Amino acid sequence: MMDYIKKLLEEGIEVLKSRIPSGTPLLYDQVDNIKYQKWVMNCISFLSDEAPDHVKQIKAIYDPQHNLVNKAEQIFGIVTSAAEYLKYKHARDEKVSKIQERPASHFNLDFLHSRLKEKCADHFHSEKYDDAILNACKVVEVYTRELANLRDTDIGVSLMRKVFNPKQPILKYSDNSSEQEALMHLFSGFIGVFKNPQSHRFMEIKDPLTAFEVLNFANHLCKILERTKFQKQWLCVTVANTA
Repeated sequence: MMDYIKKLLEEGIEVLKSRIPSGTPLLYDQVDNIKYQKWVMNCISFLSDEAPDHVKQIKAIYDPQHNLVNKAEQIFGIVTSAAEYLKYKHARDEKVSKIQERPASHFNLDFLHSRLKEKCADHFHSEKYDDAILNACKVVEVYTRELANLRDTDIGVSLMRKVFNPKQPILKYSDNSSEQEALMHLFSGFIGVFKNPQSHRFMEIKDPLTAFEVLNFANHLCKILERTKFQKQWLCVTVANTA
């Protein structure tokens, strides 16, 4: 991939070298039409999947009826930018690939909340990633329920919507109702995306990085829970429910 983008840049340089003077300062110089059209089409074709935003910029400038040097220079600048983007992306993907190839024993879980370490670390280091993710979701769910003083029958997404409801929150995170609502969606989304699939089918996750990222997400949610405040008006309700 990087070899071809390098080739496109070399072709672009040849296009700019083919400059044809207009003979007057009132008109832009042109470039060789055949080289220009072929180069632009090659750029669009190659970058359409790898850098679609850059292709949009090229199409906004490109006019097949005219082969002006100023347009060629602008497109060359866009292709140069795309090359830098793809270089960064390629390096990032290689780095991620190397991490994914590491065994579970190479991942440090010491930073995790104590509840997560207790319930997830053994599964993770045994490469039972489905179980590690499911347990991480259970930790968040149980921790939320305990802080809200609710029954074991309050579970899943409905639990999160009940606890963090911006109109009547049991656990308050913010006085700003929009932020409280956003938190409700964050916790509901976490359970809906990561716990529900794991509860109903085998996901067969083989990648330690994927499981590690979910554990990290759960860890952050546990930290958020510790910053919430139980609303006293719910105390009489929870006492009545346990009576």
